[in-house]
Amino acid sequence: MARRPTFFLSSTIYDFRDLRGAIKFSLEARGCRVLASEFNDFGGNLDQHSYEACLSNINQADYFVLLMGARVGGWYNAQARVSITQQEYRAAYELHRQGKLRLVSFVRQEVWQLKEDRRELIRYLTQLSLADGERKAIASAPSKFANDAEFVSAFIAEVGRNAETRVAVKTGSPKPTGNWIHQFGDFKDIHDVLGPLAFTGLTSEDAAYRQALLSELLIVMSRLLFKYDGKVQDPTGAVKRGLEAQPITLETRLQSRQTLDLKSWNDFTTWFFQILGVRFETVVIDDALTSTVFLDYDPARGAYVQSPAYDALSNLWEQICFFNAPATTENFAVIYETTPKALGRSTGSIEVPTEKVALLYGLAHRWINIVRLCRALIAHLSGRPFQPPELMPFSPIVGLEEHIMAERVTPADLRIAFGL
Repeated sequence: MARRPTFFLSSTIYDFRDLRGAIKFSLEARGCRVLASEFNDFGGNLDQHSYEACLSNINQADYFVLLMGARVGGWYNAQARVSITQQEYRAAYELHRQGKLRLVSFVRQEVWQLKEDRRELIRYLTQLSLADGERKAIASAPSKFANDAEFVSAFIAEVGRNAETRVAVKTGSPKPTGNWIHQFGDFKDIHDVLGPLAFTGLTSEDAAYRQALLSELLIVMSRLLFKYDGKVQDPTGAVKRGLEAQPITLETRLQSRQTLDLKSWNDFTTWFFQILGVRFETVVIDDALTSTVFLDYDPARGAYVQSPAYDALSNLWEQICFFNAPATTENFAVIYETTPKALGRSTGSIEVPTEKVALLYGLAHRWINIVRLCRALIAHLSGRPFQPPELMPFSPIVGLEEHIMAERVTPADLRIAFGL
């Protein structure tokens, strides 16, 4: 699977300690990696100052999570009034501009309101006959909530890229990205934003479940392959060629019997001795259809949606059901009845009831599809992008599939009809 998404938490630690711990626990429970400097697993070069180690670790992250509150925290450059949290943000923003990092910024609702109140206060003070020093002193006066309201307001404006946005609007130049700021009142507000981003992570339970699914797919696929000279062989290519050599067509499907070349028929039916007695009893595959293993989170809809891999798993389950149904001793009897030994000859033509040929051909279609679907899903569970396989049509009669599909209501049709 793809590597775990990595989140870097940036904030003042003193007033966000509990919240940072909750975020770390929540994301790690979803299989993500979280870099938070107060925890022992933060890592970093011990030869560096802790501030520099924080700045270096940002390069490991996929997401930079900024929490803005009422405190300034430690100064990175006191003379220039740059806090360590602010410096972390600036380093992260540069990586964002390079397309290497996504920014997710939060501000407490009370702090946002403080910024808005200060802006209105400044606007009001400009109307009064006050000296500039007096006006600035009033506007930046500390409160019980924030001891440096001027810095806090300026930092929020920087994260919102307010100055750059004004210039862009005025000049028509490109507007800055990464300037979204989410207000939050409690942990749930933060969880609602970060949850969808963490969906690609795997908890230990998810990882174990995927391994169980992978194991069952390997078992299913192994029952339909065989070994020759110590090497695994996939007979489905030869089975497909046998189908194509003597097809049932729209013209011949109504005949009671199919006239077949005996040698070609025997070459085709010989492969079926490999799957005599094969019947699948799946457990994990069935259960996975009700799990989130192959669901994707769609943030635009705020819901989980079926992925192509989920559709393939559903199709596999259906193919297995249709394989089990005709794989009976009675339906396989035609293979024994038409062997060269039973007929006393190995060449010439032979007439076989159409329904028996169709049953065997349908079973061959299911055989090929099960192997192809298993192969695609196994590759996906092993960490590769899902590639939908090319499948055999449901009907073994060449050309009939188009007629069936034209009249058959599909799940896709119902989704459109119900606006799902």
